[in-house]
Amino acid sequence: MRKLEQYIAELEKQQELELDEFRDNFTTQLAVERALQAATECCSDIASHLVSTFDLGQPETQRDLFQVLARMGYLEREYADAMSDMVSLRNRLVHLYWDVDVERIHSYLLTDVDLLRVFRDFTIELLAVEEEEQAGKPG
Repeated sequence: MRKLEQYIAELEKQQELELDEFRDNFTTQLAVERALQAATECCSDIASHLVSTFDLGQPETQRDLFQVLARMGYLEREYADAMSDMVSLRNRLVHLYWDVDVERIHSYLLTDVDLLRVFRDFTIELLAVEEEEQAGKPG
């Protein structure tokens, strides 16, 4: 969770940049791409852990992790679709780095950081509920 928090914080700092400033700063572009990639990987890792811990099934792909959580009632379907799209973005950044559109990355920076925040908050809330349930069980 700490790493996810760090990536979100870095992305939030970069959200202040206008498109022209972003376009002109290759180092910032790389930093944003890396932070989006890594934050999405953090969310996928957490989702994978939840699916495994709660024995929710065997997703075929990283994209499917969020669909499983939606199917089981943990996430809203629309949100799960958006997070699956984030996994697709992550895959593009990792495997098609030469074909990354700067304007689209800037757009993702402005809009998709909210998705990461929502997943972070969802995870924190779920962990708190689990801790409460564990504390209430007789030892």
